[in-house]
Amino acid sequence: MDSPKFDPDDEWLKKAARPLQLEAMRQWFCSRYEDPANETPYDSGEGGYQFIYGGPYDPSDEIQARFSGIVPFDVMEELIHDLYMEVGLEWAPVLSAEDFYDWAFTPVVKTRDDPYASLCDRLNQIGGLLKIDGDANTRQLIFQMAHSSIITTLETFLADTVLYWVRADEQVLRDFVEHTKELKERTLSLASIFERFDQLDNEVEKFLQEQIWHRLDKVKPMMEQGLKIKLPDIGGLMKEVLVRHDIVHRAGKTKEGDEVNLLVEDVLRVRDLVNGFASAIGVELNRRFQRLPF
Repeated sequence: MDSPKFDPDDEWLKKAARPLQLEAMRQWFCSRYEDPANETPYDSGEGGYQFIYGGPYDPSDEIQARFSGIVPFDVMEELIHDLYMEVGLEWAPVLSAEDFYDWAFTPVVKTRDDPYASLCDRLNQIGGLLKIDGDANTRQLIFQMAHSSIITTLETFLADTVLYWVRADEQVLRDFVEHTKELKERTLSLASIFERFDQLDNEVEKFLQEQIWHRLDKVKPMMEQGLKIKLPDIGGLMKEVLVRHDIVHRAGKTKEGDEVNLLVEDVLRVRDLVNGFASAIGVELNRRFQRLPF
C-alpha cells in the first residue's frame, strides 16, 4: 500500500519558522505533483506532454489554494519561484501503484518466438469480437473494448520480449544496466556489492516488470539501447495510446467530454499498426541475435 501523502498540521505551520514552512510546503507539493518527464507521455506532434492522468498543475495555483491564510504570501512566493525554476509551470500528478496495477507483467516466455506468437493469437481473438452483432451502442462498446485490448496486447508483447532477452543473454542484461538511466544511477555500497551482483538479474527484472509499457516514448530508447536494435516510429501508436486511455479511464469520453466513436475500420487499422510494429521488432531481433542452426 502507498504511504499517505504528507500534509502538515495548519496550526503548527502558522507558527513555524520560515525555513520549516518552506520545507513543509515543498514536501506537501512534491508528494502530489512531479516533473511530467517522469511518467507523462510525450508527443511532439501533439504539442508536447499529454497530461492523460490529470493536469497540468501550476505550483502557484496549488500552493496558494492549500496554504493561503496559513503561510505569508512572500513565503509561498519563494517556494513557487523555486518550483518554476526546477520544472516550470506545468506539473503532473504523482501516481500511486494502483494507477499502474495492470502494467506489472509476469510473463512465462520459453522461446524467442513466444511473444510475437502470443500477440498474433490475441489479435486474432480480438478480431473475433468485431463479428458480434448488436445495436449501435453495443457495437460501439465492442469496438472500444477491442481497441483497448489491442494496445494492451502490444504492451504485453514489449514486456515479454524485453524480459525474455534479459533472461536469455547476459550481454543484454549488462547493456540494460549500463544504458538505462534509472538502473545505472542506482547507488551501490562496497559492502553490498557481492550481494547486489548475485541478485542483479532479479533486480533488473523487477525494474522491467514495474515499467509502464504504454510509455512508448520511454520504452523505445530503453529497448534500442538495451537490445541494440532500431524500433519503428511510435507517432501513430502514441495517438492510439491516448485513445485507449479515454476508453479505459474516462468511460469512452475525451477530456473535453466528447464520445470516442470508433468504426470497425479504425479497429482493424490499429490492429494492423500494432502487428506491423511488433513484426518490425522481430526483424530487428533476428538481425541482432543470429539463430543457431539445428
